[in-house]
Amino acid sequence: MARRELPAALQILAAGGLATVVAVLLGFDKPIGAPLFAITTLEFVCARHRRAIAVFFFGLGFGLAIAAVASGYRSFDRIVLDLVVGVAVAMVVAFLTTPRNATRQVNASLEPLLNTLTVNVRTIAGALRTRDAESARGAVYALVDTENDLRRLNEVLLATRRSAAITLWTTGQDLDAYAATAREIGYAVRNIRVMARHAWWGVLHGGEPVPVALPPMLESLADGVGLLRDELRRDGTLRVAQPQLVSAARWIDVMRNERLGLASAAVAADADAAVLNLLIATGIPLAKADALLNHGKAEAALTERRLETALAA
Repeated sequence: MARRELPAALQILAAGGLATVVAVLLGFDKPIGAPLFAITTLEFVCARHRRAIAVFFFGLGFGLAIAAVASGYRSFDRIVLDLVVGVAVAMVVAFLTTPRNATRQVNASLEPLLNTLTVNVRTIAGALRTRDAESARGAVYALVDTENDLRRLNEVLLATRRSAAITLWTTGQDLDAYAATAREIGYAVRNIRVMARHAWWGVLHGGEPVPVALPPMLESLADGVGLLRDELRRDGTLRVAQPQLVSAARWIDVMRNERLGLASAAVAADADAAVLNLLIATGIPLAKADALLNHGKAEAALTERRLETALAA
């Protein structure tokens, strides 16, 4: 069973209390320094935001000053003992109260979001083929509900951020990379929601002709999102989804060669932005992802060939 992370306040109380108990058991008179060092160290290791080394030492120095006034240090040895006890207790508390599978928690929170995208983008593609405005309307409103999934994702990211350092030390997994993937997927969700509204209200309800390339573009996008979901579920390689996402981008280019109405052009632009976000989520740097979407340029074709070669390797 996954280990749940204690709230920050409880972690701090646990570290401070345990450091005090250890200091008393060791016979320290006025055990003030040890819990202060424990709390400072815990906040450095388990902070929700990055702490610079300078901030860490500032905290230690501030704690030392308070402890010196409160307990009247008379020797350097006592300072070192308080520091050792505080840091040791903080590391133990951090290790015992943070989950070992923080990356799995992030991936699990992404799965329902990607499921909703896959199903409803495919539904909109079918609705465009048959000009079924009611079906597209249902998919649009289902995508609106992804706001709850995005909120839960942000809560998970905020909670697991406190275990980022422990996760890196114990598993070698960089939680920041997973957080970057989640952030780009969140951007893609918002772009796809706008795209879906334009497809329903602008294209279907507004009576615009459906571009021939629009339904297959959406189907390729849904396939790419599905592959991304499957790879996240199995902790696999996200680059598996890249060719399918590039395929969706190709259909966007075909769309732009057609005579597009106002809403259809907006759909193409929103889809372009969503594909860019998803390519970045798979690990492609922004410059390369952007080059893949600028297919009229020779260097874009070269970049794509390099990507295909890398994927085949």
